Amino acid sequence: MVTMEQKILDAVEAKRQDIIDFFQKTVQIPSLPGEEKELGDFLVREMGKWGLDDISVVEKEPGHPNVLARIHGVEDGPNFIFNGHLDVIHPGDPATWSDAPFSGKIKDGRIYGRGSVDMKGGTMSSFMAGAIVKQLGIPLKGNVLLTAVCDEEICGERGILYLLEEGYIKKQREDDLGLNCEPTDLNRIVVANKGVLRADVTFHGKSAHGARPWMGANAIEMAVDFIMKVRELADKIGKQTHPLVQPPTILIALIEGGSATNLVPDTCKVTLTRRLLPCENKEQAIKDYEDILAELAAKDPNFKADLHIWKGFRPPVEVPTDTKVVQVVKKAHQLVRGEDLPFRGGEGGTDASHVVHMTGLPMPVYGPGDVTMTGCVDENVPIDDVVDAVKVYALAIYYALGLE
Repeated sequence: MVTMEQKILDAVEAKRQDIIDFFQKTVQIPSLPGEEKELGDFLVREMGKWGLDDISVVEKEPGHPNVLARIHGVEDGPNFIFNGHLDVIHPGDPATWSDAPFSGKIKDGRIYGRGSVDMKGGTMSSFMAGAIVKQLGIPLKGNVLLTAVCDEEICGERGILYLLEEGYIKKQREDDLGLNCEPTDLNRIVVANKGVLRADVTFHGKSAHGARPWMGANAIEMAVDFIMKVRELADKIGKQTHPLVQPPTILIALIEGGSATNLVPDTCKVTLTRRLLPCENKEQAIKDYEDILAELAAKDPNFKADLHIWKGFRPPVEVPTDTKVVQVVKKAHQLVRGEDLPFRGGEGGTDASHVVHMTGLPMPVYGPGDVTMTGCVDENVPIDDVVDAVKVYALAIYYALGLE
């Protein structure tokens, strides 16, 4: 008797060329932040052809789609939520690419193009896996929700945050589970992610002629004093450790100030990006900045600064390794790849952080593509990895929800 596992694997292989063609077409559709509509429309249309019959588009603003597809079980049970995004990083100068950034060219068993890794490979694989489960008519105890959101690259206000705020994504049962399909090279499952906190500090000085600087207050010098203190803070927090991720960091990312070479600068803005460990929190990180500003103001009566925290904070999160979703993905990976799947941590933020933090839904990260290719020229993903991701996702659905 052919097992259901083998039926799933055979079904995916039978669709191999269709999977390649579909994925290639998605890479060929530019979908920069704010320009995801064409790709969203294509996904809805094509997945309908693949047999998904409960597809909806949810928009906070017209033209900014979040595509949701549901597979309903024959019995009540947990909800398995997959998460991916539609938008991609800007490709930069097309002349630096070997081929056009959105060529979708196939070469040496790889598909090339911006977004192939981050993260059309994982997003589209999850939808194709859902379609395979649907086509096979696998009876499920529970439901599947596939999501492809907009705005991920710009903090998710119209994407994942909107779906969470409006209750499209939520934890309804204690045994609900989720999976984010961002790239992990299909060789690890990420169960711990650093948080990402961005902030602007604007320094207010007093303008004066450059020949008489003592009559002014130099905002750039205020910024320099602040930056030196931030570097001390970075050294201090950098001594913390975590078994799965590198130590926390503070990046001095941007600085803007001054207007002329013969004027004392009256304003200067510094932008900081802090990466937090799962054991850290947003409130303490903000207080660290506030304490530095208070210390500097106490020493200099001319020192004035405003702290502005960016929207879209991604909290640091950690998913227990013994949760069901981690175990079913490991089991599926073992069958498809013939190897164990190690636990790892992630340095960058993903939408999974919002889901875990706001709902308590366990959502580790596992997907095709080398994460170090993200944002790189000639971004590409192995075709076999995309096909294997479809297999693993479909098997994970079966292991989590399938009825014998």
